[in-house]
Amino acid sequence: MLRFFTAALLLLSLSSCESLKDDDKVVITVHSQGTDMDSPKTIFRRPVGGRNTIFKILPEFSTKSVAAFHPFPADDGTFGVALKLDFKGTQALDIVTRMRQGEVLISMVNGAVVDYVVINKPVHDGVFTIWRGFPEELIAAMDEKYPRIKDLKSSSDFLEMTPSTTKEKKNARKRAEQDLKDTATEEKRKASAEFEPEAPNGEIVPLSEVLKSSR
Repeated sequence: MLRFFTAALLLLSLSSCESLKDDDKVVITVHSQGTDMDSPKTIFRRPVGGRNTIFKILPEFSTKSVAAFHPFPADDGTFGVALKLDFKGTQALDIVTRMRQGEVLISMVNGAVVDYVVINKPVHDGVFTIWRGFPEELIAAMDEKYPRIKDLKSSSDFLEMTPSTTKEKKNARKRAEQDLKDTATEEKRKASAEFEPEAPNGEIVPLSEVLKSSR
C-alpha cells in the first residue's frame, strides 16, 4: 500500500511540476538525494549500487528548463542526451552540484528511472547529461520541440542569452529550423542518421563508471 501511495505521489508531483499537456511526449525530471529526516511523503527509494537510496520527489529541474539538447548513442543500445538548460535550470544545476558533491542524481523520463550520475564537481554551464535511456522515438519527439545545442540561438540580438520563456524557446526552435533550411550543405535529418555520434564530456559522471573504478 505504501509503495502504491509513493508511486502515486511521485506521478502527481511530476504532473504538477510539468503542467503536463496531452501533447507532452517527453517528461524529464532530475532528482537529488534525500534523507531519513525528510517527510516520508516527500521522498522515494531506489536501489543504487547495491544500496537502498533515498531521493526527493520534487525534482531539482525538469523538462520545463530544457532549452536545447544533443543526442548520442549509448552503450546499451538506447540514446543519451546532453541538455542545455535555461537560466532557472542552470542556476538549479549549479547549486545542487556545488552543495551536494559526492551524492547521486537520478534521472527519470516519463516517470521511469533511466540513469544515475555521481556529482564530482560543480557544473556552471547549464549542460546536464543523461547517459542512456532514450529510445529513438523519444529523440524524434524532442526534435519536434527543441533545437539541437549546436543550432541554439540567443534570445537577444545584443547579448548571448539562453532562451528561458516558452515564447523564447519556440522562437529559438524556429530560428534553428530556418538556419537549417538556408544552409545548402545541411542534409535533412533522417531517422537513422540524425544523431551526432560523439557523447559530450560531462562534468558529472555515470554511476557505472564510478562503480567500475572502485572495484
